[in-house]
Order: sequence, then structure tokens, then C-alpha cells
Amino acid sequence: MENQKQKQKKYKNSLPKRLSNIFFVLFLCIFSAFTLIAYSSTNYFLLKKEKQSVFQAVNIVRVRLSEVDSNFTLENLAEVLYKNDKTHLRIDDRKGSRVIRSERDITNTLDANQDIYVYNIDKQMIFTTDNEESSPGLHGPIGRVYHDHIEDQYRGFSMTQKVYSNRTGKFVGYVQVFHDLGNYYVIRARLLFWLLVVELFGTSLAYLIILITTRRFLKPLHNLHEVIRNIS
Repeated sequence: MENQKQKQKKYKNSLPKRLSNIFFVLFLCIFSAFTLIAYSSTNYFLLKKEKQSVFQAVNIVRVRLSEVDSNFTLENLAEVLYKNDKTHLRIDDRKGSRVIRSERDITNTLDANQDIYVYNIDKQMIFTTDNEESSPGLHGPIGRVYHDHIEDQYRGFSMTQKVYSNRTGKFVGYVQVFHDLGNYYVIRARLLFWLLVVELFGTSLAYLIILITTRRFLKPLHNLHEVIRNIS
């Protein structure tokens, strides 16, 4: 009798557990693949949306600036960008260059995490909505969205486009939009965290269900096997 109990105990700790472990590994692989696919696809579409936002913002401002007929100056930019209200404009003469610094009147059509930079044909900045910008020169590629960052400060996308006058077709300057990706990084981190939580919870729950189900399913077979052994 004691020997039979030991066999039953050994059975409970062996076959059902081994099967449960096999299914656990299988479900873990499935959940991991799902997590990887979900994270990668969501990250791809988030970045695609951010890039589209930059592209649209640049085109909106470029169309507005194309009303200028000659090289960008403080005067003609003020006339085009602020036809109805110039009270929020101020001229910044620091570092030997004159730059229009503006509040967010012109950026009503833009996202809150975007800033505009306008440069003349000599690539000198003469307008911006960024009060912290200290580099008046134009840098980076033209005509495509690219990663732009200042170490320990900003991380985002930038895009620069040439601006041509609608009336004369003459090249009049450049417009650049910087799109801060701070919100994107927060969303990405939260997404990864919750996907990992779901994966761990799902695999643990699956393991418990499989272990209990396996034991209940194999118990009649084990009993039948014992009966046959006793008869024989």
C-alpha cells in the first residue's frame, strides 16, 4: 500500500509536470513572438505617423512662406506670417544676428511639440518659435526627414525644405521643422512594459491551466493502467 502511494506521488510529480513544462515553453515562445510582432509593428506605425506629421508641418509653412517674392528678411517674413497681428513678435540681436522670435501664433496649425526655423538663402536663421535655439546656422540634409538631437536635451525628427516664390519662382530661403519625440519615447516605454506584463501573466496562467488540466486528463489513464497491472 505504501509502495503504491509512492508511485502515485512520483507520477504526480513527473509526467503531468513534464507535459506542463513542454506546453509552457511552447506558450512562452508564442507569447514572445506575439510581443515582438506587436511591439515592432506598433513602433513602426508610431514612427511613420511622427514622420508624416513633420512632412505635413513643413509643407504647411512652406506654402505660407511661398508668398514672399525675394530673399527672406525680417520685414517680409513679418508681413507674410503675421498679416493681422504682429504684437507677439520680438527681435533678438544676440550673437550679432537679428532673429525674429515668436510666440505660437503661427504654429496654431502645428503640433505643440513642433518648432519652426526659417533661414535666408545664406542659411542664416531669421525666424524661429524656439526660444532656446542658439545656433543660427542651417545644418542637416534637405528634402528628407532625419533624426535630429542635442545630447541630453532634445530627441526628434527634423525636415528642411527649400522655399520658392509662388509669383516669381525664385528661390527665397529655407524652412525647417523640428518635431520633438519625447511623447513617442514615453509611449514606447509604456507599450513595452505592458506587453511584458501581459506576456508574463499570460504564460503563468497558461502554465497553471495546463498543469491542472493535464493532471485531470491523465488521472483516469493512470488509474486504468494500475488496474490492468493489478489484474495481470
